[in-house]
Amino acid sequence: MRIIPLFLLLAIGFSSAKENVQADLAAQQRTLDSLTRAVEALKKIKLEKANQLEKAEAIRWQNRYIQNQANTEYQNETRILEGRYTKDSDNISRTATELGALRNLATEQKEKAEAAKNGLDNFYLLVKQAVDKSIEEIPQDFPAKMEERLLGFANNQPTIETYFNDKFARLALTQTQELITKDSRRLRLGTVFFADAAQGQSEDVQAVLRTGSLTGKIFEWRSALSKDLSAGIKQTILNAQQGADSAWIPIDVLQTKSVIGASSVVEQTYLQKFLEWFKAGGIVMYPLALVAFAALLIALERSFVLWKRGHISKTFTGKLQSLIKNNQISDAKILCKKQKTCLGKILGSIVENSANKKDLAQKSLQEILLSEQSKLEKRMGFLAALGTVAPLLGLLGTVTGMILLFQVITQAGTNDARILAGGISEALITTETGLIIAIPIMLLHGKLSETLDYVTTEIRVHSLALLNMLWKEESLG
Repeated sequence: MRIIPLFLLLAIGFSSAKENVQADLAAQQRTLDSLTRAVEALKKIKLEKANQLEKAEAIRWQNRYIQNQANTEYQNETRILEGRYTKDSDNISRTATELGALRNLATEQKEKAEAAKNGLDNFYLLVKQAVDKSIEEIPQDFPAKMEERLLGFANNQPTIETYFNDKFARLALTQTQELITKDSRRLRLGTVFFADAAQGQSEDVQAVLRTGSLTGKIFEWRSALSKDLSAGIKQTILNAQQGADSAWIPIDVLQTKSVIGASSVVEQTYLQKFLEWFKAGGIVMYPLALVAFAALLIALERSFVLWKRGHISKTFTGKLQSLIKNNQISDAKILCKKQKTCLGKILGSIVENSANKKDLAQKSLQEILLSEQSKLEKRMGFLAALGTVAPLLGLLGTVTGMILLFQVITQAGTNDARILAGGISEALITTETGLIIAIPIMLLHGKLSETLDYVTTEIRVHSLALLNMLWKEESLG
């Protein structure tokens, strides 16, 4: 009886639970249905959005395609325009280059034309000057055919043709000979001999001779000839008139200087030659002589100092080392004081500081080394400077002499080559003297410098050796 109610209770509870479950399921089903509808609605919205997106994408790709086509057309047109621009630019550049070349060519042609014009003007001026000079020289030249040459210039314009015609006539004159026997007997042999003798028994004879300097071009008739010379000239003309193959001309037709006999030459002593040579060098020779004298004194003084003060006595150093080894310091000091050289003074300073520390001795050594070295090197730089100054003074004398020579050339001209050669040789004397002075000075300076280096090196070597002997323990430590 008790079981049935329990079952009933269970059945009632199960039925109520079932109803609850069914109610829950119905609620869930409704929720599911609503969710399904929402999902369907969302799908529709998604589909619509997808369609819209697809349409928008299609429109975008279409627009992009249109834009790409537009860009392509733009690029094509741009390339075409760039090609045209490049072509036009090249054409413009080529045209500008050709125009510049044509301008340069025109400028060059203009310059060449101006240069040619200036050259022709200068040439015409030179021709005119040459013609004027020839006209001026004719009255002073050899008198044969003088009138014809003057008339040749007077009847023609001053051109190069008239100039060369006159020169050719002058050349032909030098290569021909002539004998005239009208009023007088006149004989011409080129332009080196021209004589005139009167007809008959008259003794009147005259010959063309140079006047003035031997290198001048002025000729005149000389009639004051000696009797023998007049007779000789008349005989020469007579022989030429008779057709002789050869005849002696009794006159120096070239009119050169007579040769001075050896007996008339006065032989000069070496001192006179030196003084003449010194005087030919000009005023610069005096400072050169001063430089040579100063360099000689300095070289002698430095040689004496290096020999006296820079003497390195091996006997002295050996005896000093022996005294130091035997610890005879007082005897070593006396030995150093007896020495009058730089080595003795420097080693003596080391011995004097033997009772002090090595640092103090080294400081004292450095001081006395600098002092003695400066005394040994004194005036060596000045000696080298003198060796440098000597050729410069010689060059100065040469320049000064050349300036004076050009002044002489301006005043006297260049007709006499001996003036030029003599002036140039005199101008070069100072350069020669400067080199003669400078070379021994530099050799002496080199020898003295080598001796000085040897002395200073030996002094340092012996000084360090003495330091190591006196402070052997510190050296070993």
